Amino acid sequence: MANVFNVDPYLSPMARTGENGLSGEGRKENGGSAGDGDTGPQSKWIGIRLSRVMMEQVKEIVETHPEWAWRNPNDFVRDAVRRHMEYVRNQDRYNRRRVSSLPGKVDRIAEAVLDEKVYDEFRRKLSNILSSVDSGREPELFLRTVKDLLAEYVGEDLSARLIANLYEEQGGEDNGRKEG
Repeated sequence: MANVFNVDPYLSPMARTGENGLSGEGRKENGGSAGDGDTGPQSKWIGIRLSRVMMEQVKEIVETHPEWAWRNPNDFVRDAVRRHMEYVRNQDRYNRRRVSSLPGKVDRIAEAVLDEKVYDEFRRKLSNILSSVDSGREPELFLRTVKDLLAEYVGEDLSARLIANLYEEQGGEDNGRKEG
């Protein structure tokens, strides 16, 4: 049976000032609890469930690591969730920067493998692709579309190898391979 683990606003440093920086009164005005511990539908706070094994592991970590200043399992879980949200947001920012360079890299590949006249035709077609596929939001679709376009000029095999190399540079799933 899982433990119900309520986030207690009295114990949380974030709860005392509110995650939005408001005092208890401000939280109450914004639909949250002013510190009554309510976890109902109108409350800012909710409960979560952890298995007994995980809860015991959390308690052990809290007890054996006072340097982190977690006063109880609630503090630990809030800290872990905040840190994971920050990690995910940082990964999103990193990925957006990384994929924003895709069109330029594709252009450089095409320029290197195509002669000038064919390259100009390729660029026009690439511009059409860029107007219909957002490389930042859909990098895999962009790369598949560009691979098909390159295949018209250099063949399926070379196109697939060029795009696989580009995909690896972008941190795709096949990134474990090392070049010798």
